[in-house]
Amino acid sequence: MNKTRVLVAENEPTISIDLEGRLRRLGYEVAGRVDNGEAAIRLAKVCQPHVVLMDVEIEGNLPGTDAARFIQKTLKLPVVYLSANSSDTTIFRARDTGPFGFILAPFDERELKVAIEIAVYRHRMELEREGLIHQLQDALAQVKALSGLLPICAQCKMVRDDGGYWSKVEAYIEQRTEARFSHGLCPDCYQKAIAHHQEELTKRRSRKRAVARQRL
Repeated sequence: MNKTRVLVAENEPTISIDLEGRLRRLGYEVAGRVDNGEAAIRLAKVCQPHVVLMDVEIEGNLPGTDAARFIQKTLKLPVVYLSANSSDTTIFRARDTGPFGFILAPFDERELKVAIEIAVYRHRMELEREGLIHQLQDALAQVKALSGLLPICAQCKMVRDDGGYWSKVEAYIEQRTEARFSHGLCPDCYQKAIAHHQEELTKRRSRKRAVARQRL
């Protein structure tokens, strides 16, 4: 089983090193350590960690909250904030980016593990939910494509699409759904086909007999 990869984005070197040690003791793989938001984004793109631990007050041109927002919205990776500051301003600023967790220093290993596991689980559930939503949207689009008034020729049974082009019913449906057709005969049509075949066979035999009598 692959280990959970964690990227650490922490401004203070001593805290960053301490976190790496704690994470390894907990059984996680440390994908890397960075000390600014720009580097966190670059490394996250490359190594695709399962979760990013982000210092809210990280230094650099890009604030920690902006880096976290990009990582979550664009890279689709979960972020858990780290901070020694529990002021309302810090908490509200972090909250507005929709993080997957928030851990206050000093860090307890048990709390660290719980935060990471919950973040990874929530992220996986969100991805599955998004996938299900896309499937439902595709299914709804297919249903809509076959709804409403469908012009069909009373003679040849071809249908007309929105562009004014005529096509067979099978082709029309296959282009708009995942349905595929296999052709065969229903019982009634099978009996009619057999009867027609026997009738044609009888006619050919009658013609042959008539030709033979004429030659006599």
